Amino acid sequence: MEKDNNLSAHRTRSFQAIIRDGYRLYAQNFGKLLRSSWVQAIAYALVVGFSMTYFFTALLPKMAAHQGLMPELALWGGTFVAFIIIAIIFAFAGGIAPLHEHWQTDAISKPRRWWGNWPWKLTLRGLTVLPRMLWTAIRQGRIWTLIAVVLVMLLVVLVATVIFQLPALILATANVQAQAGLAAGDAVDMPENIWLLNFATFTACGLIQAYIHLSTLFPIYYAMKSDRR
Repeated sequence: MEKDNNLSAHRTRSFQAIIRDGYRLYAQNFGKLLRSSWVQAIAYALVVGFSMTYFFTALLPKMAAHQGLMPELALWGGTFVAFIIIAIIFAFAGGIAPLHEHWQTDAISKPRRWWGNWPWKLTLRGLTVLPRMLWTAIRQGRIWTLIAVVLVMLLVVLVATVIFQLPALILATANVQAQAGLAAGDAVDMPENIWLLNFATFTACGLIQAYIHLSTLFPIYYAMKSDRR
């Protein structure tokens, strides 16, 4: 493990430095983070792919035709719950566990096993610890810095989503327009394997989006941990 004292959380930082160093820490350790969380990331992407494909091939047509949706909505809800669970596991394996190590050692190590990191104890403990950390940030006057960092992260995610998720956005628009045309009685020529195209596109874009979202944890880490100036 190589330590970079310039990226230590135990030092004073300006708002600009919090953003810069957060992304530097993420970029410099991306290979380790990928090895730590690739299994969870694939599961995350597959759930996104299935969920979006199911929405456009099963839910949207019935919504356009004003038909009953209870069975489809039940499955959709189950998919959403699975997504939340996988997203939490992915966030801890790919971000929070490595950042916990960085806080203690100023370094992030490679995972010991080829299937990555599964920090179950830290995940369960983190569900109670993270709210306390947020409360501590509020009491110590860091909340406004944290809010400002989160707003910047939302802007970054929005821009990155538009750039890297353009195929998914185009495909989603095409699906909506096709269903609107069918509901209006127009003849719409959609490929027979549209479900496969949907699944492949949304799964691939979901994998990219997972690591876009993961990157936001690193500036937030410095905003919650670093001293301010």
